[in-house]
Amino acid sequence: MIFEMLLLGGVGAPAAEGPQPPLAALQSCRAITDDAARLACFDKAAAALDSAVQAKSVVVVDRATLNKARERQFGMARRDDPVFTDAKLPEPRRLEAKLISVQPAGNYLLFAVEGGGVWQTTEAAFAPPLPGAKLVIEKGAVGGYFISYGARSVRARRVK
Repeated sequence: MIFEMLLLGGVGAPAAEGPQPPLAALQSCRAITDDAARLACFDKAAAALDSAVQAKSVVVVDRATLNKARERQFGMARRDDPVFTDAKLPEPRRLEAKLISVQPAGNYLLFAVEGGGVWQTTEAAFAPPLPGAKLVIEKGAVGGYFISYGARSVRARRVK
């Protein structure tokens, strides 16, 4: 089975040009032509990478985990996060979520969804869904969001 992996050094820091140690050390071993020297280089570089992972200075993340993190951020104010841009992850346009609770907020409603997101309707919403309902949250053409449940759809924005 093949896994796509992303190595994150200095998580949350801006991405620097080119591979970062210890990944650069591992990649440089490929240029060594002598078999014994190349093996020694790989052994040393692999040990350094393992130490960095154990010390949590480098984090290894698979693409599926990154996609889930991207989905959890769906609807939040966009930030140019190098973790997502370097991995070339597309911006999600749709999210399906289970409704945890509904609370009135004046003429609007607050929807708490599974995964921790809270959405507020931006127009009056009548006949709210019941907890446990499946919500479909979609990005609109002009930047807003729509929450659909049953045969109803209402404009909304993410507040948390």
